[in-house]
Amino acid sequence: MIMTRKPFFSIVIPTYNRSADLRFALFCILRQSFSDYEIVVSDNCSTDDTEDVVKKFHNKKICYFRNPENLLIDLSQRKAVERAKGTYVFLHGDDDFLPYSNTLEIVYKEIVEHTLGYVRINYLSLSLDKKRIFSFGTKQFINNEYLPTHATNDRVISFIIDSSHCFITGIVFKNVLPRHIRMINADPCPWIDILFYVTKNFGACIIAQPHVVASWSRREIAPNVEHHLFTLASGTLKSQNYFNALSRILSKQAYKKILHNQLMGIYVLLFPIIKINVGNRLTLQIASRIRSLDPTMSRDLRYWLYLFISLVFPRSLLRAARDMYLYMYTLVSKAEHNDEIVKTLKGLEREYE
Repeated sequence: MIMTRKPFFSIVIPTYNRSADLRFALFCILRQSFSDYEIVVSDNCSTDDTEDVVKKFHNKKICYFRNPENLLIDLSQRKAVERAKGTYVFLHGDDDFLPYSNTLEIVYKEIVEHTLGYVRINYLSLSLDKKRIFSFGTKQFINNEYLPTHATNDRVISFIIDSSHCFITGIVFKNVLPRHIRMINADPCPWIDILFYVTKNFGACIIAQPHVVASWSRREIAPNVEHHLFTLASGTLKSQNYFNALSRILSKQAYKKILHNQLMGIYVLLFPIIKINVGNRLTLQIASRIRSLDPTMSRDLRYWLYLFISLVFPRSLLRAARDMYLYMYTLVSKAEHNDEIVKTLKGLEREYE
């Protein structure tokens, strides 16, 4: 019997109709100085030239799979992770990339030195026009942050949430799990049970220096197609299983606080965006469901303000306000390591061409 040695990392990339972005993401991965990895590309039944783009690399490190039909995003991600053979899984979005060639090497050294179960690599964002680097929705750290094994459940979840746990690229976790620990059917964090298990039992680290660039690409939702997050199934939010997982883990008091904050960040502050994507009727239904999950939301003025704005203003005006806000934000937002990353990106562009 021939034993095949496992790679240290399985870099898992679920993808759908982003062949150009995927090509650049693969290009950056294949530049890595640390070479003990495989790349698992899980194609969610793309209709563009994704398969041809992957095959043109002619690289044995890349394992390409194609779903026979288009699946919900969380199910597609779960199937991709299940194909990973590596000791550690490195989650990677199809439109994000690693600007530095030593990223895997740095993560490997952290894991070996501290025997970690979970590593989060910090990230910055690239504007839609590809001209500006900025920080958006991420907590910036001066130094690496560590959490030892067997911290309290409340502390483990707080650490995971602080690590920007819902953003896919740069989430790295130990791929040795009990059978009952797996990805769940839930947006925005289907890997929450995995992250809790590996952090609780093996410890965790947040790498402070950004080693990931998140590309801001905008995929339009086709008419009559459900949004992956902003929808209801039999009156239930897509995030319900995520909240159920938190409720099993946390103390009652901690859960109430985190539930309120998470509902605020995932839904309430995005009511105008939800309106743009799904319209007034579904926005109202989502708002009602939020109040049933967290009755204290009715006393939060932000809830009513954002709901009023989303319902009163037309989609065209909300789109214009969104685009102006994002443009101004990218102009005024200052990110650490900005000049360094911009210089690196220019070098990457020359090499890529």
